[in-house]
Amino acid sequence: MGSVLSLLGNGQQIDIDSTDCYAGILGETPSQGAKSPSLWNATFEGLNISALMHPMDVESNALESVVLALKEDNRFIGGAVTMPYKIDILPFLDKVEPEAETIGAVNCIYKDDGQLIGTNTDGSGALWSLNSCLLEHGRTLENKVILVIGAGGAAAAVAAYVASDMGKTGTLLLSNRNREKSEALKERLKGYCSVNIVEWPVKRDEVKHADIVINCSAVGFDSTRKDASGYYNLKYYSPLGPVKINSRVEDEKQIHTNYIQQVQTEIGENFKQMMDVLSSMNCPVVYDIIYQPGMTMLLFGAQLLQFPILNGIGMNLEQAVIAFEKATTTAGLRQPNQDEVRRLMSPVW
Repeated sequence: MGSVLSLLGNGQQIDIDSTDCYAGILGETPSQGAKSPSLWNATFEGLNISALMHPMDVESNALESVVLALKEDNRFIGGAVTMPYKIDILPFLDKVEPEAETIGAVNCIYKDDGQLIGTNTDGSGALWSLNSCLLEHGRTLENKVILVIGAGGAAAAVAAYVASDMGKTGTLLLSNRNREKSEALKERLKGYCSVNIVEWPVKRDEVKHADIVINCSAVGFDSTRKDASGYYNLKYYSPLGPVKINSRVEDEKQIHTNYIQQVQTEIGENFKQMMDVLSSMNCPVVYDIIYQPGMTMLLFGAQLLQFPILNGIGMNLEQAVIAFEKATTTAGLRQPNQDEVRRLMSPVW
């Protein structure tokens, strides 16, 4: 199926013919450190299944063509969808599971009787991880005020599951650069709990009563990104402060040194505002669903204040377990057994 590779059009070297079947993770730059391939491939090996998951860096104008080509390849069993296509991919799927339709985003795709189906495992993975952390610290979601930063596919999934679990006694505060997206997410969540929108970047007086802070945005994620102006990386920022996103460097190999030189003042301002916001709160649990790096700027700031912190490793592992189970059992490659998948994936972290 050479057409899948040619449609990527970015020089990636992917050998999809080396196994009987294959999976893929579709995103902007999953080849730069997405964890799913190592988790899935360790499990394929442990179960003696002739398959591999391949990272597929897809340009936005090629997304529809790539999805169509994957639909037509009978050896493709499904896989994962990552930033920024969790919402964009929806029109190109044959079906979307009801929960994912409510969320308005998918992070998992699988084949069923020739059709490509979308589902969402982000929310269940995040809720499992968060509840485990809260239990460890003697806390629950009941009657809590939770600040969710972001309004994309992951934020929609996390917010929906958290809102459903805490019920009408809880309050969600939604903050996103694009207020329109926050309004749309608020509309989808009405009926679960109280939902309010706060402007981004947040002000301390608006969020000082938050019991839990959850970052579902890409701010803090270590991934070198490129646009028409050059290269940039958001790992130096926290989502609780202003982010200067118009600075770029020309040389990808020197991005960290050169980029920091350009934006060091802005990074300092971002850190100062983050600490100002966090210090106004009463020891919230701070949860960053980012797993790369394991210690983001947000978590570093919270740790300085001795707040309970949680990164995205547990969420990423659990959502991968659920997604692998869905894709491989529907494809008839194995019988359902999530414990078996979790046992094989866990050591990879």
